[in-house]
Amino acid sequence: MQKLRVHVLQHSDDTPPGTVVEWLTARGHDFKLVKLQNGDALPRLGETDWLIILGGGMNVDEVEKYPFLTAEKALLKEAIATKKTCLGLCLGGQLLAQALGAEVKRHAHWEVGWHGLHLGSGPESRLIVFQWHQDTFDLPAGSHLVATNSITENQAFAFGENIIGVQFHPEATEEWVRECAADTDYPVGPHVQPAEQVLEGIVFLVPMKKWFFTLLERMEATATKAANKK
Repeated sequence: MQKLRVHVLQHSDDTPPGTVVEWLTARGHDFKLVKLQNGDALPRLGETDWLIILGGGMNVDEVEKYPFLTAEKALLKEAIATKKTCLGLCLGGQLLAQALGAEVKRHAHWEVGWHGLHLGSGPESRLIVFQWHQDTFDLPAGSHLVATNSITENQAFAFGENIIGVQFHPEATEEWVRECAADTDYPVGPHVQPAEQVLEGIVFLVPMKKWFFTLLERMEATATKAANKK
């Protein structure tokens, strides 16, 4: 298996890479966790085969409070233009959607906890995933909808073979879910599950992780194909 150069872009200490690191380590890829909140430098596109953009508590336009967002947005636009493989998770998905020209906006409500998604049709089309978001994105022009539910219509999109953005947190680990459930600034709203229900939903981690690792393998194939064209 070809070793890929992967850069994982982190925005805050309380939104960790989770099972992304587990998968990259198991596959033997050369990866670097870029902690933007600590002032780490963004990679040059010539130094990477795959960008994985994590979540974060900020919104995509809080550039004055989080100046690193400006340079990150420029990098993502360049990555899209040069057909780099990109995966965005929650905030990361919103950043990719915005870089593709779509609007990112405050949702009518929070979506927190374990909520089901529709991923096409058939018996395997429903997946329960971990949600923790207040914003949402429109579908970028030229993309197609990958996942949806009745709470947040645009749960995931694909743009070509190399770009995927999701609104939920497939990378969540048990440790992180427990930290979220203990959040002292816990959200409220009609689609916010109580902390007790969030903890009970930890049983859904296994099927979510299986789905996520399958997605990562598909994107790995895309990034490998692109790397071999150089």
